[in-house]
Amino acid sequence: MRRSLFLTVLLGMVVFLATSFPVQREAPMRVVGELEREQASMDESLVECTAGVADGDVTVDGRPLLWKLRNQVDVPNDVHYFAAAIEHYPGLGPARYSYLGMGPANDAPGSVRQGLNSQGLGIGFNVLEHGGWPELHHKALGHCDEIGQVRTYLKGMTDLSTFNYLIDPTGEASLWENQAGSGKHWECNTRAPARDSQWIDVDNADGDDDPWTGGDISFAGWVVRANAPAHRNADGSDDMGGGGRRYVAARDTIAALIYNDGGGTALSVKSLADAYFRHSVLAMDTTVSNMIVHGVLPTEDPRLTTMWTLLGHSKTGIFVPLWIHGVESGGLNQVPRYLDTGDDGVSAYTPARGMFSAGYNIAHIQVRTLPFEQHLFDVVDDRLLPEWRLRNWADPAEVKAIGEEMKRVQEQMDADAYSHLQYLYSQGPTSNHAPTISIASATTNGLRATFSVTAGDADHEDGEGSLTYLLNYGDGQAGRNATHDYAQPGRYLVSCTVTDENGVSQTDWVFVTVGARPFSPDGRPVVLSQWRLPPRRR
Repeated sequence: MRRSLFLTVLLGMVVFLATSFPVQREAPMRVVGELEREQASMDESLVECTAGVADGDVTVDGRPLLWKLRNQVDVPNDVHYFAAAIEHYPGLGPARYSYLGMGPANDAPGSVRQGLNSQGLGIGFNVLEHGGWPELHHKALGHCDEIGQVRTYLKGMTDLSTFNYLIDPTGEASLWENQAGSGKHWECNTRAPARDSQWIDVDNADGDDDPWTGGDISFAGWVVRANAPAHRNADGSDDMGGGGRRYVAARDTIAALIYNDGGGTALSVKSLADAYFRHSVLAMDTTVSNMIVHGVLPTEDPRLTTMWTLLGHSKTGIFVPLWIHGVESGGLNQVPRYLDTGDDGVSAYTPARGMFSAGYNIAHIQVRTLPFEQHLFDVVDDRLLPEWRLRNWADPAEVKAIGEEMKRVQEQMDADAYSHLQYLYSQGPTSNHAPTISIASATTNGLRATFSVTAGDADHEDGEGSLTYLLNYGDGQAGRNATHDYAQPGRYLVSCTVTDENGVSQTDWVFVTVGARPFSPDGRPVVLSQWRLPPRRR
């Protein structure tokens, strides 16, 4: 049931009380269907990853994307922070830049399978013969701020046998196919001129005007690969033999998003998460970690680059955002708790992978997790990033404030997602829906702001149940009172977290400005959603 609440109530207490309500549980259930059983059998012995890049020419917002769906044996994956000025790979010297690395938690110390650095350069890879990639990843992330620098280093490597994907803050997106011992690195990059011993691919163009036969020329701007045998013949066409089945599924999925039935590209973080990472051929029994890097425009600060992360199986997990600037806020250099196994071993990997391994009904899980994830995408892409892009990144005070806001957002979203996944894992896939929350509006009068919140609880349509609320006013204070008096004028990031009786939470976010333009010309309080501030100086 949805509840619309104006949260100025007696003593500021905003709590729904109810008698105890039995928790509905469901025994683990295997997904039924002959096709899915056949698929599981076919994939049992495979650990083939898929990944890709796209430049802004084919994305919804004109910003580059890099994505990686990683398959391996079932071992926990997590995210680690690598500080600048420290040598993380022998012989490379101290890193110039800090970076985030993602991969198996039990890998050798310092291993990075995919990641993002503080300059907005992202990298991922698929293995051909396992050679050379650790060195290249640490070099790229720790010492490079654009693809051209990686290119120079990569051309001197003789032991590299991988597909490598990169995007950078200039808007460039590139893939290399490297063959150890051949001295050749074939590059797929529609924005780069031909170079010595490199093959330039306008995404596998076969020029027959049929988007389903290998990629038409108008696909220029993106490329995908799977770590099957190399997908190139001597004439530059695709090798569809061997393990090409997963490559075909990846290629056709991205092609469908870009072509979009002639309606203009639909390729975005949200559409990738849904169409690609939940694809029955791409998300295998062995899927263990997932990453989407959402890049920036050349005019934007690279610290706005977002690393969307899902640990565990993509069909039963939830993507959450990460910003290096948020990790480094306050000098703490801390990855959100449930993305790093840490000393306590607690990680989102456990429930997100565990539900899939236990055979829980995927449809029952996704009807609960995907709307939750969609809310995270909407908040970040439609509300937070547009605001942060308008900030003055040349002002140290502004930069510090943004870092604090990013830290709050990623840690709260990480905690909310974990609470939801862990409850479903421990109590069964139909045991609970996460509560829903929306800060409908904020009205201001001088330094006072009052917030109107709409909440819902699908598990208690009859109005029973218990929801508790906590507002973080963005000025270092928190409470349950929907009216708050600020000490200083300014613009604040306010959040409201709703928690159900099972400890599962969800949070909504809104920016509010107090102490400026508090009234409309007719003397009524201004509703912030009805007017905009002038653009901030960059």
